[in-house]
Amino acid sequence: MLGMLGALPLGSMGGLSGFRVNQFKVPGHGGTGSPAIDARIQEIIRRPEFQGSRWGMKVSSLNSGEDLYSMNTDQLFIAGSSFKIFPAGTAFSTLGGGYRFRTRVYRTGPVARGVLKGDLVLVAGGDLLLGGRVQRDGTLSLPDPDHTYNAKPLAGDPLGTIRGLARQVRARGIRRVEGGVLVDASLFREGLEDIFSDGIKAAVSPMMVNDNVVDVSVRPGARVGAPGLVRLSPDTGYVQIANEVTTIAADRAADARRLTFTGDVASSAGTRQVRLVGDVVLGGEEQFIAYHVPGPTRFAETAFTTALGDAGIGVDAAAGRDQPAAYDNPRNLLAEQVSLPLSEEVKVMLKVSSNVHTVHFPYLVGAIAGRDARNAKQRGEELQSRLFQQAGLDPNPPGAADVRYTPDFFIGFLRHMARQRYFREFHQALPIMGRDGTLADVEEGSPAAGHVHAKTGTAGTTSPDTGEPLVAKALAGYIDLPDGSRTAFAAFMEQHPTSADLLDAAGQALGEIATAVYEETSLS
Repeated sequence: MLGMLGALPLGSMGGLSGFRVNQFKVPGHGGTGSPAIDARIQEIIRRPEFQGSRWGMKVSSLNSGEDLYSMNTDQLFIAGSSFKIFPAGTAFSTLGGGYRFRTRVYRTGPVARGVLKGDLVLVAGGDLLLGGRVQRDGTLSLPDPDHTYNAKPLAGDPLGTIRGLARQVRARGIRRVEGGVLVDASLFREGLEDIFSDGIKAAVSPMMVNDNVVDVSVRPGARVGAPGLVRLSPDTGYVQIANEVTTIAADRAADARRLTFTGDVASSAGTRQVRLVGDVVLGGEEQFIAYHVPGPTRFAETAFTTALGDAGIGVDAAAGRDQPAAYDNPRNLLAEQVSLPLSEEVKVMLKVSSNVHTVHFPYLVGAIAGRDARNAKQRGEELQSRLFQQAGLDPNPPGAADVRYTPDFFIGFLRHMARQRYFREFHQALPIMGRDGTLADVEEGSPAAGHVHAKTGTAGTTSPDTGEPLVAKALAGYIDLPDGSRTAFAAFMEQHPTSADLLDAAGQALGEIATAVYEETSLS
């Protein structure tokens, strides 16, 4: 399903179709392009905090096709999360921006006097927004940092959409279920993926409730030595936490142990038991840690059972049993949740850079567009390679295995996306500088604020060449100019870490570079 590749008329962007830049080379820096842009960029990247850094960038007019500025464009750079434009683009190209996921509930037996003589089957359709992220006005809760990064839970009910399904079941006259609650996650074979550098893994499943996270908040106790006060959201009984958090004095804050889960084991019923260890400071602020559930289907069973109980529907049998052989006769359909369109679903991956959501998209694309439930991830990756080919790019670019790409590659991809009929939705799903997502606090007061739609990237790793510690920042996307024209840009920085705030400084510097391009190109 790669047919949604219609072109946007470039002439509608106006402005730069006849633009020419005075090309020149900057000795020792590899920069080529407008002298005014280069002067601004050199002033930024030559600051003392960036001594010893390596930069690569490219700015290209989408109207004329000309490169407005280039530096080290054929060198590989660590892209960090800026690579997420690739799975997002693949989802748009294969499924379409208007695609909606459907989560359904079926019964396996007859209903007599309010009693279902059978099971309820919750069928996963790949919706990544089941929970409390969709707000009452239909918009998404997209805080930065996101709760999947050990931050404050989302404001909405973590079982919100699941409760909606439970209410639909009750509206069909069911008050008691003689059987149990089962989850059918056969859309694709579940997987396990690395999501953070500290070894945390995410279970990848077509069933996701509250981002498959139990939000755990910890407040200090009333005195030094007292246990921390632990709260779970949602608390469905899926995980039991042994609280081993200690309240310590403020003068010991520098030595505080960070909150960590350990000793995670499964019970015979498929629920979990885990220890939470660490320290919280007396009188200090509430802390948060995300428990990434290892069993999404069992988690969803407990969540739906909780929601049914709250809706006044009793469930007799224990969950976690084998699902029935057949249930999906349309006459057995009891409830359905239709997701927001794909153009909204991708925003959690792009605007707040959720790794949890990112690892799901190859599976979803492979299973739905590629129709391969058994090898969904591989099929999704093949469809991404096909998209690269359609963009005139190497389908398996060198360095991609460790998320390294050239500025040239990014610009080629961004150019291709700008020619597609779904480009407007893709453009809007990116973080907007000075306005939202991971760019909300970058260049808030600059003239370019609100006019730069781009994906951020951050990485702490080791140099593939020397093995030494290395940090990297990236920013890639589009700059919309006052005359209605548009440029694509990709900028990368790598440096051996010299200070704790280097990455923040680099992120702001990349925003300043985007502002420099916006201002200088607008004057040309």
